[in-house]
Amino acid sequence: MDGPYLHIANILYLASYSVRDILWLRVLTVLAMLCMGGCYWMCGELSALGWQGIFLLINLVQIGLLIYERRPVSLTDTQRQLYEGPLASMTPRQVQRFTDKAEWCTFQPGEQLLAEDSHLQYLILILSGTAKVQAAGKVIARLEAGQFAGEMSFLTGNKTSAAVVAIDTVLVAKWPEAYVTDLMRRDHELGTALQASLGTDLVKKLLRSRDSQFS
Repeated sequence: MDGPYLHIANILYLASYSVRDILWLRVLTVLAMLCMGGCYWMCGELSALGWQGIFLLINLVQIGLLIYERRPVSLTDTQRQLYEGPLASMTPRQVQRFTDKAEWCTFQPGEQLLAEDSHLQYLILILSGTAKVQAAGKVIARLEAGQFAGEMSFLTGNKTSAAVVAIDTVLVAKWPEAYVTDLMRRDHELGTALQASLGTDLVKKLLRSRDSQFS
């Protein structure tokens, strides 16, 4: 089997290996498959043509899903702030999907967002206001808008090592721990993006703690 279609197909396959965007990878793969299909048709290799058609259909479905996922979405002002801030690792659609399942709660000064030495029930993201982190009655840190509370326990699976108490009126978005765990298992891409957001927030807190110790 030889001819221009074969060479074009191989060039397209080679080009697909050099792109990082999964959508363009699949588009180039589909074009290469069409060329290979032409070769199989001309050579009368119908069984190979049939398999090529199946692979082609699978890639076309995946392209459709990728295009659907990347459609422009309309974010609320709060979702836009989160997308540009603590959830910057997510796509706009992932931010929309994730925050649509959030519970929005307000805590008054002195109210406890998280209890010390307890199993984590909610992953919390502070939207406005400030809170203090205290262990054994001693304040060890402050949390402000755009920061998570309980992320260490969520990532490690251990009990909370400190309590989080509202200093002033605090507005939060919170997700049940079981829901977030299940979501990360079902949606690998969103789970990876959320882990990146939690990791970034944790690193910033550690750097702030280090700087405060040496200031």
